[in-house]
Amino acid sequence: MKTLDIDQDIAKFTPRQMEAVKALDSGGIKYLLYGGALGGGKSYFLRWYGVRRLIVLYQVYGLSGAVWMLACENYPSLKDRQLSKIGREFPGWLGKMHTDHKEFGRCFILKPRFGGGILCFRNLDDPSKYQSAEFAFIMVDELTKNDYDTFTFLRSRLRWPGLPDVECQFVGGTNPGGIGHGWCKQLWMDKTFGPEWYPPISPEDYRKQFAYIPSKADDNPHLDPGYWAVLNTLPEHLRSAFKDGNWDIFVGQAFSEFNRTTHVVKPMPVPSNAPLYMTFDWGYGAPFS
Repeated sequence: MKTLDIDQDIAKFTPRQMEAVKALDSGGIKYLLYGGALGGGKSYFLRWYGVRRLIVLYQVYGLSGAVWMLACENYPSLKDRQLSKIGREFPGWLGKMHTDHKEFGRCFILKPRFGGGILCFRNLDDPSKYQSAEFAFIMVDELTKNDYDTFTFLRSRLRWPGLPDVECQFVGGTNPGGIGHGWCKQLWMDKTFGPEWYPPISPEDYRKQFAYIPSKADDNPHLDPGYWAVLNTLPEHLRSAFKDGNWDIFVGQAFSEFNRTTHVVKPMPVPSNAPLYMTFDWGYGAPFS
């Protein structure tokens, strides 16, 4: 076991997943989003990077018993995406699964020689349940299933004694679409931040601590070729989002044919006497948007 490399021999990260690992290992990334398309190995990356991270915290910072949250939007999703897989993937020599630990509830605890870190499984149907909790790092599977308030609340739970703030990481794995599509795209793709993220309101400029690692199905060598065939049968706008990871296309948008390459012009100087036009939509569910 002393000769095994956790990245290649145990977790067996793909080259794309290793890009995310290296970004998080850099010491300058606190908020990372991984994914963008179906089949890129997002859920797998989250659970195995979490195990790796617990071991690293023990080796580098001497932190034993560090607690990590792995969350989904509800329990059925948590069970389908993570719990059912962990039971098959995590070897017995690594640690033990607990269905109802007296202190941590449903969790996986690493063995002492790996630092005894605790992987807590949580669902986000009511994030306020964790108001008094502290986590060394947090991971959310399918982050766009959650609203911005959930993200704001969760990152307030990121703190751990002996660990620098930037090392208290938040990692999301997700596809385009969902109620959180807009704010995820705003922060990780468009790099548009509210004033609370940088001075003078914030003493730290957090904008540089965000990183996005795009992933597609062809980054995953373990997929059956038939999976590609299924993705290609989707309607065009869904195919663009779920197969190609196009964040300009999402479920429910008014103009599904929108394409940034086709419909957006390059920046150009605007004459001072040019007329300016604005349009707006009265909408149905609200007075106007």
